[in-house]
Amino acid sequence: MSPRELAIQPGMVARLFPINWRPAIKEIAIARSLGFAALQFHGQEEGLGAAHLGAPLAEVGAALRDAGLLAVMEIVVRVGADGRTRTGRMPLDVLHANLPAIGALGCERVHWHLAPATWMSGAELRAIEANAPRQLAEAVALSEAHGVRFGLEHNEPDIPLFATPSSVAAALDATPGLGLVWDLNHTPVEQIGDFLALAPRMTMLHVSDTPLPEINHHLPIGHGAVDFAACFAGLAAHGYQGPAILEIGGTPKSGGFGRDTDALLADSLARLSAILVAAAAAP
Repeated sequence: MSPRELAIQPGMVARLFPINWRPAIKEIAIARSLGFAALQFHGQEEGLGAAHLGAPLAEVGAALRDAGLLAVMEIVVRVGADGRTRTGRMPLDVLHANLPAIGALGCERVHWHLAPATWMSGAELRAIEANAPRQLAEAVALSEAHGVRFGLEHNEPDIPLFATPSSVAAALDATPGLGLVWDLNHTPVEQIGDFLALAPRMTMLHVSDTPLPEINHHLPIGHGAVDFAACFAGLAAHGYQGPAILEIGGTPKSGGFGRDTDALLADSLARLSAILVAAAAAP
């Protein structure tokens, strides 16, 4: 069974990082040649465009369609205690700025990754979580109007904004239609069961390895200690279907960008595909 035939479809991140930049058209060709089913783009605060992609939006969108790749988008929004970015934008403003790219690229799933722009007290962080459902509801409605599923990604415990299963569950309960993006690499072992319980609301997965109990290392599959077989068996049992994006390399903890080479992506894809096939075949 090929990765594109699986209910959980492996994808990769378009490596458009400023100090490790490749043209989007080239990344599409690489993803197709390696056998990935999906490609994740990163939205920009001012809106993703040709300057970031290396080609006009329409050209990149056409290449994605020709390659048969599912496009998804992560929008990292770093906010202060007032809920705004350093430039004064609300998360909803950032979503609006990326709508032209979302449409042109044909992104089917989009999510916010909200993170603190600076140090904040626990009370300030809880206030952001409490006030988020209004904008999350507007984001869901706006996304649905454009035929897109919208989600929220959680953080690791060291970044204590939407960093626990309970805080994420509260946002999901308060926001009908909101999905969850589960990052296995952000998740301490003791939280895995609680996140698996939220699988029916998941719209996407981020997948990389980490040397547990340390987390957030973004290592290639097999270079850490995550029990992917158990995680994906649990996801399959809960009926999760959708993309599983490999987010390997690119951070200091993981040794930098040398960890996301084509060869390591291919190896991680092969390992992940084998795990997914086994999970799908389990009774």
